[in-house]
Amino acid sequence: MHYAMSRLSVLDVRWAGLFDVASSPTFHKRHYNPYYELIVVAEGTVHLLVEDSRLTLSVGDSILLKPWEQHGGWGDAGASGAFFWVQFSCEPGLEEFALHRAPELTIVQAERTELRTVDVRHEEPVIVPRRDRVRNRYELLAHFQELVETMREPAGYFRFKASLLLARMLHLIADDFLRRSRLDLSLPASYLTFRRLVDLLNNGYETKLTRERLEQALDRKYDYLCQVFKKYAGVSIHQYTQQLRIQRAKHLLRHTSWSVKEIAQDTGYDDPFYFSRIFKRLEGVSPQQYRDK
Repeated sequence: MHYAMSRLSVLDVRWAGLFDVASSPTFHKRHYNPYYELIVVAEGTVHLLVEDSRLTLSVGDSILLKPWEQHGGWGDAGASGAFFWVQFSCEPGLEEFALHRAPELTIVQAERTELRTVDVRHEEPVIVPRRDRVRNRYELLAHFQELVETMREPAGYFRFKASLLLARMLHLIADDFLRRSRLDLSLPASYLTFRRLVDLLNNGYETKLTRERLEQALDRKYDYLCQVFKKYAGVSIHQYTQQLRIQRAKHLLRHTSWSVKEIAQDTGYDDPFYFSRIFKRLEGVSPQQYRDK
């Protein structure tokens, strides 16, 4: 079983600790808690009963439990072993993920989030196995040890630090699964070119970005760059450059007393009347009307 967690999930660590099986008489009792719980074996072998499943876990093995999922120990009451545990909330919650949906993991559909002028959220899923053993188990255990110490001796932004450590552990587990699954998640060369082009436009829109300059900067023909940009952005390079300039102009109209002429020059328009026409075409009102409004 695997879980899908949104990249934008809010993680909040509630409690964490190191549980010594041999020294705790409560291990074989049934336990429930209202949060997600990640368990990673730190020493020896741990026999864990999860609902009706009997699991035998070794050092580095992890198990991710859902809220209110029954769990406890089974087998010899004198057994030894120890495991780290952390209880945490996650919003939005984790969803079960079927591996046949693996092709959906591509992030190329996030292309419009690259654009500064588009308010789009893309929450590509992070896949976390319910039960796993990462290859770099000592790194995982080191993060867990630091998390437990952070919660035992709280100081400063300890909750923030704890959430970062938990996210790092979940990323380690998810990334290890991704590498072992051998899924082809490589991005096409055209998408990488698109990202470079967007970065160039975002940082130079107020200057004269001629076709020659774009070709020289990206080592691609201008016609190809236009095709790639239109494919992923849905608008032309020229249209996006205008959107960036008007976005900047709207900020200046709201937060400065600059004249329309000064704003036009700052955003790359030599002719303030042409700037006003473009502004009205995109925003539906003139620059002065926008400021007054």
